[in-house]
Amino acid sequence: MTITGDSKATFRQRYEEADDGLRFQELTYTGNFVDMDPVTDGILGDKMMRARAKSKVLERVSKEDVLREQFTIDELNDLNNYLAWNIWDVLVMRATEGVSGMIPRQEYEILAFMHEFYRWPEILRMTTDEVGAQGVMDIGATARREIGTKVNAVHDWCIGAVGFGMGRCGLLALEAIKADEYIEESNEILKFMQRVLWGKRQDGYILNSQDRYRYRCRIHEADFLEQITAQIEPLEAGSPAHQSFTQFNAAAELLAFLDHYDCRLGLGDTGPYELPDGRLLILRDLFVNEEAFHWSDVCEDEKLPHCYTLALTIDPEKMGLQEIRVNDISTTFTRPKNYIEAIVGGAVFAREKWNTPMGEVDPIKIQDLGDHLTRVQNATLKLYTKTSKMCRRDLIWNGQYVYYIDMILPHLRLAGTYDKACQDYDLWEIDQRVANYYYYDITKRGFAQETVPSKIFSGAGYLPFPEGADRRRSKYRWL
Repeated sequence: MTITGDSKATFRQRYEEADDGLRFQELTYTGNFVDMDPVTDGILGDKMMRARAKSKVLERVSKEDVLREQFTIDELNDLNNYLAWNIWDVLVMRATEGVSGMIPRQEYEILAFMHEFYRWPEILRMTTDEVGAQGVMDIGATARREIGTKVNAVHDWCIGAVGFGMGRCGLLALEAIKADEYIEESNEILKFMQRVLWGKRQDGYILNSQDRYRYRCRIHEADFLEQITAQIEPLEAGSPAHQSFTQFNAAAELLAFLDHYDCRLGLGDTGPYELPDGRLLILRDLFVNEEAFHWSDVCEDEKLPHCYTLALTIDPEKMGLQEIRVNDISTTFTRPKNYIEAIVGGAVFAREKWNTPMGEVDPIKIQDLGDHLTRVQNATLKLYTKTSKMCRRDLIWNGQYVYYIDMILPHLRLAGTYDKACQDYDLWEIDQRVANYYYYDITKRGFAQETVPSKIFSGAGYLPFPEGADRRRSKYRWL
């Protein structure tokens, strides 16, 4: 795409209440609404899904609502339907990521989905018991004054969308559970998600797609943002500094992706923040060294920090910006698609460990990125080499751990319950049911390649909870 200097940005029109946004793709969604018009992506899709809700759980909710112990059946079904659409909405935007030539991603994903649904409820309940419902909300609120934190949109969204939504859907498709089972456990997962996200956003909504201004994750406090923007260096397209900044962004993003087994848990965008001069700010966390993973030793060898955070400013007029989305998997999408040449400023920061105080986060001058780039590239090569020597089984279980552990790891760390989850709840052990699925179901009858796309990614398998079902109901018998 060629960016012309005289093009005019129209993206602010998307923030008008009557505006339905652009269509980023032509597919449509049906889910549980088989007798109704299909649902689109984006702003219009959000409007359609909320209009079909039976409860108010998808509207702006109060603190009292969030502190309530359980959702009603109607609320559970509205969340189930909305998350199913939201999963489709974000997945179709990056459909080509689903297959890796080296890592069996589809296999590890479905195993992790089901493992999370089985195991997370008691661990999240224990964590809530330890810190209280308000304490869970406070965990979410920490992200408002931090960069380089995994308490971010994708991790918080994954608790409900993946652990509940995809996990329950996968088990329903496998016919391991029925629609009226595990209701209490579903409530535990979804309540934890709602509390973390409400505490982080503090605008009454929980998901970026619900934002009044649509697909924004504007969570940082104004005075904290000023500390970041004060260190942004101007960049001119085609200049050595611009090239150095964008090259580092690409290299660190690749390593963050690989360290998290080809998934987006290693990346996290917040924004867009509109600056006084009309330009847009995106804050991008790239987690290039997660110490919880044993394979990250190659990143440690290169003395890489836990996270690099990039602050990048985009000139919307320069690219004729029509719409910008920071979706619920922490990813920025724009129309037109290519915003790289419209980056007019940047800054880089390094957070050494996940709990390094903000006062000790190091800024890195763009002229000094060369050494960091070399170390990132060295770690990437070492990690590719290490990964290529692993057998298929190890690749699948490692990937499963990335999902199952990392999606709730930042919340357990801040709650101080990670060690208890390991010691008293066997967090890192594989549930026997999930191990059996690996041997007898997932790898033998094409479940990951056929059933998962047709049920989970399409939205067809997210069965509602039956009307009048008992919210206390678990699975009491294996018949």
